[in-house]
Amino acid sequence: MTDLQLFDDGGVEEPNDPLIDTPVDMRPDLSEYGFIEHDRGIVEDTYENRSLLRQHHFQWVPVYTENGHPTGLIEARSVEQMKERRLMSLSSKRALLTEPLQNNSDYLTGLDLVVDSEACKLVPPWVLGATRAYLKEQEDGGPPTAKRAPKALPVRCRAHTSEGIRCMLWSSGRIKDDGLCRLHLGANKKTGADIERARKKLMQSAPYAVDKLEELMENAVSEPVKLKAATEILDRAGIRAGMEIDLGVELKDARTPAEIIAERLARLKAGASIIQGELVDRTDEKEAEVVLELETDQPKIFTPQTAATPTSEQPTISDEELDELR
Repeated sequence: MTDLQLFDDGGVEEPNDPLIDTPVDMRPDLSEYGFIEHDRGIVEDTYENRSLLRQHHFQWVPVYTENGHPTGLIEARSVEQMKERRLMSLSSKRALLTEPLQNNSDYLTGLDLVVDSEACKLVPPWVLGATRAYLKEQEDGGPPTAKRAPKALPVRCRAHTSEGIRCMLWSSGRIKDDGLCRLHLGANKKTGADIERARKKLMQSAPYAVDKLEELMENAVSEPVKLKAATEILDRAGIRAGMEIDLGVELKDARTPAEIIAERLARLKAGASIIQGELVDRTDEKEAEVVLELETDQPKIFTPQTAATPTSEQPTISDEELDELR
């Protein structure tokens, strides 16, 4: 017998029937809106069906089989149906409410929750554990040291749903959660919310950091550690070596702005007149130099020389002698 035969289920098929726990009379009739229903309020999970459901202000949840496998179907839920389901779920938690007749009432917390056995069955285990840890710390007189924050006490989420009913989940009770459960805390994040929360956390831990620096400065064994701690304390206090900033302002000139402008204009006028006089003097000198040059250096006129004429000192040659020489 092989291993496959050991786990053979005998050919029994798993049930694939959709598991729908909503009564038929509470499901909306989607045929009125043009849907092709698989069952009352059940349609196929397609993009077109989701778009139409969103257009008619319906919500939907996926439908699974009894074994948890997806069926490719979605169950439409109207606003009235969602509100009715929440009220039915809240009716089973009346024992948790401090005011059972008020749907948006707070949950029992602290000692009231622990001593009520019926309420303890309706809360998650982590809520009971955190509540008991909070009560134990309060019995011991608070946190073990002054630097540790007290333990948080879980409370009901303060957010409200679109139906106007308060969320039925629990908040951890920590300051940074702001009274919201994990679902609404993730949906309530804004731009810069993490940075602001980190800044608040730094501000809260600043006194403990200063205490630690002071402790190191006084009780550290290593001298460099003491020096570093003292330097850090002085640095955070705004005192740095070689730097002294005087923020005091002393006014020595009591003149009005009009008087200051008038004096500056007068200085500019005097300077302009001096520069203008210097320019006039330089212009006269240049004109005088040009005149002198014209008088001393006159241009010479070139005249062509006349043709040379024979003189008496030169011998004359007759025509006959010229012919013989030729």
